[in-house]
Amino acid sequence: MDSAITRRGFGQWIGGALAVGTSLAGTGAQAQGTITIAQAVDRIKAKLAAEGVAWRASNFDGFKTGDPNVTLTGVATCFQPTFNVLRRAAAAKRNLVVSHESCFWDGFDPLDVVKDDPVAKAKIRFVAENKMAVWRIHDHWHAHRPEPMGGGLARKLGWSAYWTDNVRPRYFTIPEMSLGEMALHVQRQLGTRNVVAVGEPSLRVRTVGDCAHILSSVLGALRKNDVVLVGETPQHDTFEYIRDAVSLGQKKGIVMISHEGLEEWGMEAFAEWFRPAVPEVPVEWISSGDPFYIPPVRG
Repeated sequence: MDSAITRRGFGQWIGGALAVGTSLAGTGAQAQGTITIAQAVDRIKAKLAAEGVAWRASNFDGFKTGDPNVTLTGVATCFQPTFNVLRRAAAAKRNLVVSHESCFWDGFDPLDVVKDDPVAKAKIRFVAENKMAVWRIHDHWHAHRPEPMGGGLARKLGWSAYWTDNVRPRYFTIPEMSLGEMALHVQRQLGTRNVVAVGEPSLRVRTVGDCAHILSSVLGALRKNDVVLVGETPQHDTFEYIRDAVSLGQKKGIVMISHEGLEEWGMEAFAEWFRPAVPEVPVEWISSGDPFYIPPVRG
């Protein structure tokens, strides 16, 4: 069973990961030479295997576009390989883009469906012209322990010491504050205005469920905690359920951030984790940023 992660524990994991990565980098690596994008991905798989995550068939993980046989010039990790991220990576000469989410918008990356779409064609052409490749790691990074996507969010929120990762659903036990104060804390820590809440602002909050997806996957956390923190739940089911629950007098609430806000910090951790394994090139995390904005209210 996984132990509860703390700020100190997460730091120890990063340090241990760097040490393992250093030893792996020396295995078959040409420290002063060059490697291909495909060889860099092989090092990711080897490093994961050394840390208990064997590579297996996945509907999500793998190369999505580009040529894996070109010489590696640098690595950019990101949550979503948006066109903006691809441009920034190309400008910095990072031609392997390692993403957590899809290149072609649907979770399953259905290139056969969108291959004739002008936006998809533009991304494919840009990657080819810049001798890049996009490789996705979703399932295998979630399978790492401690779980790095949740751990990255906990670290960003300053809540690593309050995060319980050894149960499902996961949760935070935080110093007591109101729902309104919690929403403001999330805004400040993540550096975004794109935070919405449902529930009484004065609701006292002590436990926060860490969850995602549709109502059926949120209910367990909501029943066990005062509030749930989510990043990709539909308004038509989860928000409306909580509005009805509050109308019935239940002391519950929800705080929602963008999907990027929930998980992109785990790909920042991926860059730290992988950097020692490719000493030949630079490795950096590129933030996907907020996918939308809220216009300021003017009187």
